[in-house]
Amino acid sequence: MKSETKEFVTPDLYLSSAISILLNIQPGFKVENERTLFCFPVSDDLYKAMTAYNNGTALNAYEYAEKIKRMRGEMLTRRGTGQRR
Repeated sequence: MKSETKEFVTPDLYLSSAISILLNIQPGFKVENERTLFCFPVSDDLYKAMTAYNNGTALNAYEYAEKIKRMRGEMLTRRGTGQRR
């Protein structure tokens, strides 16, 4: 019997970029209906990072902008090809 890891899935580029920085992880991607979704494994750290983001935690502006730019590029590339990682 295979245990499946639960994942948090969101289309929010800005939240996903912040989570990626705060947890130092890269999201997985899903393409559904020509829309790219970002996927993170569910954990207490994920919820803490989401809470920190929603409470306005300080992020390095340059790092955040660069992360958004890179993830947006991934999002657009995958949307066009229907890729999943």
